[in-house]
Amino acid sequence: MAFRMWKKAVLMTLREKKLFSVFTLIYTSLIFITSLFWELAITGQIGEIAGYFVLIFLGTSLFLSLLYAWIIVSRNRRTWATLKCIGYTNKNINSLVTGKILFTTLMGFIIVIEVLFHYTAVVGYLQSAAISVSLPLTLIGLIPVILTSFIFIVVQMVAIVLANRKILKVRPIIALKKVGE
Repeated sequence: MAFRMWKKAVLMTLREKKLFSVFTLIYTSLIFITSLFWELAITGQIGEIAGYFVLIFLGTSLFLSLLYAWIIVSRNRRTWATLKCIGYTNKNINSLVTGKILFTTLMGFIIVIEVLFHYTAVVGYLQSAAISVSLPLTLIGLIPVILTSFIFIVVQMVAIVLANRKILKVRPIIALKKVGE
């Protein structure tokens, strides 16, 4: 049952191309930059300032996660009300919203991993072809990316709780308000 709801959530997310694209790009950038500063903090290349940047980016991700959850609930109030009218429970609708939020975050993580793998492949190929490049073989290690993504998913849970609380307040009558006009 939950898998079916998450599948529907992915389809609903993909229908909202602009919103999905914008927030996926934002999450991808935040995951990449935060991972880069984690890497710099671990290696000690720029000192204490890397830790401050990581905290700034995590705060930004919390703000944007809450904004995304609020946008999802607000833009689709009539949809949620209609689904309640046809028999969806709050639990089903919460599964849809959770799926939408987690799918967007997961896509950002996958894009970051893909870019890092391609970067490593290109630099490795250039170095093996005896072409002189002054780039490191790996830009960011896998551990900072996974750590950052885990933290981003925890931050998304806060947004999911907010969205689920707002879903409970949506009444089915909203779907029927402008039927006769």
